[in-house]
Amino acid sequence: MTPTDLPFVDEFFSTYDVESQHSIEVAAPMHVVYEAARTLDLSGSWIVRSLFRLRGLPASALTAEGLARIRFKPLLERPPHGFILGIVGRFWSPSGRLLDFEPADFATLDAPGYAKAIWSFDVSPTSDSESRLRTVTRVLCPDEATRRRFLLYWRVIGPFSGVIRREALRAARRTAESHQGA
Repeated sequence: MTPTDLPFVDEFFSTYDVESQHSIEVAAPMHVVYEAARTLDLSGSWIVRSLFRLRGLPASALTAEGLARIRFKPLLERPPHGFILGIVGRFWSPSGRLLDFEPADFATLDAPGYAKAIWSFDVSPTSDSESRLRTVTRVLCPDEATRRRFLLYWRVIGPFSGVIRREALRAARRTAESHQGA
């Protein structure tokens, strides 16, 4: 196993309270798949638009640039192998109470009452013209009270989060495969 085969998320969270993984096969080479994930646009998914609206997130959050505006920050980028976004908040509260932070401080950030989450995308080749795109979400809670609140929230929200992740993978695949024919 080479270093690029290892999940990037282990560099940030080798221990965590929640993990969710999803992957998809894509008929496109790594660099094309990476670029499709990096420029992700979920605005074409009615279900993601609906879930974001229910959560009170703006429609602008449906794109890679929009995710950055709602405080998903880039933590690591290794083209064409993958990247990691991070966010800190009280996700179980109605507003999410997102905390601003410096990406360089994310690994050591310890804010009681706030959970840290990462969302990674990693690309691995399955042949010269095909790839596997995987997304991993991990959440770490710094204390027991936060963990209890988050886990209760996750019981309800977790399946919907999975829907968003699978839709993100399908959107990236559509984009990557459409660029193959262009």
